[in-house]
Amino acid sequence: MLEKKIASALSRPDSFSFHENEIFAESIVNSLTSLSSIKQNGATVFHEKDAPNTANTRIKIYKTGHMAFYNDEGRRFLGTDPGGHPLHEAKWSKDTITGETNLELARMQLDSLQWVGIKPQSRTFESQIDIKGQPGWEDMTLDFLREKAAEAWRVPISEVNYFYKDDSLVPLGDGKYKVKLIKDSLYALPDGTFDGRKIFSSFLSKVNWARLDIIPVVELFQSTIPGSGGAIFEFIWGIYEDQSREEPLDTLRYRGLPTYPSKAAYNIFASFFIPKTPQGGDDVLRIFMDTKRSHEVTWSPQPNPPWRYFDHNSKLCLTVHKGHLYKVTSYGEANPIPYVNRAIGGKPSCQREVQVGVNFFALIDDQERKEFSFYPDWNILPQPDLPTKVPEYAFNWKWFFNGFPPKINNIKSMYTVPLYPEGNAEIDEPALQPLALDQIIYYMEMAPGMPAKLEKVERVLVHTFDMSIAGCVDCTHEREYTVLFSDPELAQKNAYQLWDYAAKRKELDNLKKVSFLPEKEHLEEVYKDKYGMIFKWIPMFYFQDRGVCEQILASSVRALLPEGILFLVGPRAIKGLFEHYSLDCLYSDLMMNMPFYRQHLKMCPENLINQDITVFLAEKRSPSKTKKEPETKESISSSGSKSEVQENPTSEPIIPLRNFERKN
Repeated sequence: MLEKKIASALSRPDSFSFHENEIFAESIVNSLTSLSSIKQNGATVFHEKDAPNTANTRIKIYKTGHMAFYNDEGRRFLGTDPGGHPLHEAKWSKDTITGETNLELARMQLDSLQWVGIKPQSRTFESQIDIKGQPGWEDMTLDFLREKAAEAWRVPISEVNYFYKDDSLVPLGDGKYKVKLIKDSLYALPDGTFDGRKIFSSFLSKVNWARLDIIPVVELFQSTIPGSGGAIFEFIWGIYEDQSREEPLDTLRYRGLPTYPSKAAYNIFASFFIPKTPQGGDDVLRIFMDTKRSHEVTWSPQPNPPWRYFDHNSKLCLTVHKGHLYKVTSYGEANPIPYVNRAIGGKPSCQREVQVGVNFFALIDDQERKEFSFYPDWNILPQPDLPTKVPEYAFNWKWFFNGFPPKINNIKSMYTVPLYPEGNAEIDEPALQPLALDQIIYYMEMAPGMPAKLEKVERVLVHTFDMSIAGCVDCTHEREYTVLFSDPELAQKNAYQLWDYAAKRKELDNLKKVSFLPEKEHLEEVYKDKYGMIFKWIPMFYFQDRGVCEQILASSVRALLPEGILFLVGPRAIKGLFEHYSLDCLYSDLMMNMPFYRQHLKMCPENLINQDITVFLAEKRSPSKTKKEPETKESISSSGSKSEVQENPTSEPIIPLRNFERKN
């Protein structure tokens, strides 16, 4: 039976995307009867010759039934669940110059059956620095340069030393140096392979995958499809254990320039690795969350990490941790949110939770309940106690759609994340919306008298902000929000996020008057009403069309009450029309100058942006007020500090282009 299970796992058509691994798999199947086996720490190891070592081990079956398969160097090329369903696949190759073995590519299957992949050393970033003219520059050493870099970047010198070895700082003569930094990349793989379509998700710090040396983390927030973190760390945990078989590896550290610690990152790290501070104690999270001290926390592998099991009959993926069923993902449903076990400390989202009995578990979604029997292979401990009572709420997330959410594409719903280009391409419009929203929130916080103005707002319109709808809705005050959407998948994701955030803060009652309406059916009627605040994004493909841009502005102003607030994103030259439409511009910033975009460039330095796109905060003049004289405005400079500027916060004056002049 065991040999049959092994052969079945190595014969699945979806297990391999790299031809070399098919050859390794065939070799193992052909030699199964000649392999010896031994029990080690509850696992069964199949090996060649008399005793197992790193090079001759071919199969490891963990006590949970999960399987790992190794090539003739002892490198893991496939990991599966007990049923042989592939979890990850790795392609190893030898460097033609050094002869060293390196990870060439790796891919991981998510709970949703989607795939993501890692390409090591995919990108080399180069720049030049010139220290000529600085006092004593002729005698400056590379160590001195690193010290200066650490001061400028406000990071520990140890981290600069780690990432910038001597081969990363190449002297060019006459005080000039070439600076090189290599990074790995994470991709979404809609076709499941690197040969098909690849969607860039994020850069990672360069990892020595042949002998793990650091804990990597994605460098773009919310840019990965759901489940990526768990699947990646499942792979990392596996190869760490593989590489520790004969000679223990050093503990890992989370490193970066700078690091981007978060509680979510800490939780995913801690699921697979044990954190420890140099002094010990219980302040691990506090130290980890300090960007200057994150690297002090060391991480060693958990003896029993989360394990995933796929059940294709029920179209479920289960995650079991220490015998407890932690979460269940139903990849047969349109809703991508997993069911989470609240009884063991999980925090369910949108009322989707799993309850475990003696020999069954139940998936609960609001009032719906589905029961499933245990399989012995899942190793789930029963929870005989009565399940905790499901919290009751006045309404669920479907309320925002009047109880009838739009139909969505299951696969597309997995890709409702801001995606950024890998190189020197322009950022797509949806991915810019979170950056613009950060700026809008900053305006709300810094504009004089804004709290008093917001108190008066009773009705709000949000239009063409599909990626960031939830961020436009304030849960702390009861207001009537009308949201016009054109992308059903993004609308549903934002409805989930909005409901979940408000429910956890016990502020759902403030959202009773929030309505999500499809743009095609409700555009005209919505703009016939009046609003105290409007969030409006002018699509970039209209920027060169003066007529359309003016129509969009005019319709927004008509729908805005006197003294109403307008958050507008559009071409900078449209500001020339504000006076005609009785708008006072309180703040405006080119997006390319915003600190939020500058922060993004630290992670993707080659990304480009439409240089015309501008974020405005304007107020509709009351009819009783006379024309205002231009005032000095505060704006955010590229460094993030406030600077005194006249009207236009950029260095270039706004010229009323002919295509934006009024036609009378």
